[in-house]
Amino acid sequence: MTEDTGKRNKGAVRVAVMAAVAVVTVAVMCLFGLKRPEVFFPAMDKDKPQMLFLGDSNIDFAFEGTEIPVLITERSGIITYNGAVGGSTAAMLSPFIDEDNYYLMLSFFNMTRMMEAGDFSPMLRKQSFIDDSSSGISSKAMILSHLDYKAMDYVVIHYGLNDYYCGIPAKGENPADEGTYFGALCEGIKRVHKVCPNARIIVSSITYCLYEEDGMEPVSGLEYNPGGGTVTEYRDAAKEAAEQFDYAVFLDNLSGMDLENKPEDENGFMRDKMHFGQAGRQLYADNLLKLIKETDEK
Repeated sequence: MTEDTGKRNKGAVRVAVMAAVAVVTVAVMCLFGLKRPEVFFPAMDKDKPQMLFLGDSNIDFAFEGTEIPVLITERSGIITYNGAVGGSTAAMLSPFIDEDNYYLMLSFFNMTRMMEAGDFSPMLRKQSFIDDSSSGISSKAMILSHLDYKAMDYVVIHYGLNDYYCGIPAKGENPADEGTYFGALCEGIKRVHKVCPNARIIVSSITYCLYEEDGMEPVSGLEYNPGGGTVTEYRDAAKEAAEQFDYAVFLDNLSGMDLENKPEDENGFMRDKMHFGQAGRQLYADNLLKLIKETDEK
């Protein structure tokens, strides 16, 4: 074998090895990069109604029982997707809030912008977001980035308690001001409708709560204004926001659930000053399913 022949053979072997590696790489990418969890694809159950929830902790968490989206699926057969994030507001929070706080990133204001852009990478831009297993940010990002929004029949928007506690104005002079609860709802509803054009949007109002602050006795949210209004004013702002759009309906949880005089108990209607117990989540599901039935029959 000549020296030139040996070099050519070595070159051919190198090319063959590189080609084989490329084939294997492509195969691995196809296997792992393109395989998606079936649970996140409504196309698997398009014969059934689809519902996306966006909201705060009363939607996000099961606490000691069953989370509300799961209750809706169990009782109605509607396929539900829980995109709610505990602690989040509807309104745009102050940009001076610590950027490591995921509440700022995952408000309704920002969530609907990510939905509109189809880019949920900001949800995972901080390792602290990913590492915080209690927040479930990684799973929310997976759900929202894989969802077929055009297949949604309903979108439930449930915010208000954190806006109230933060003293965010229930309403301001500018109806498009997303630094207010009303403005954030109105502008966010428009973005939701843009990506979910076939969905009926259900604007779910604030629920009853007691305002509690260090050094003071808990007081009724119906009476106390932390800076943005009483809970009644937030309820009224949500109702007015829903009335702006013919594809939206309003769910009144303040009078509809009548939680003011319910005792606190983890299995009862209220588990603490602002969160539902299991009976409270069942009552919320009752009212939501009743509204859906009434609007479907019109």
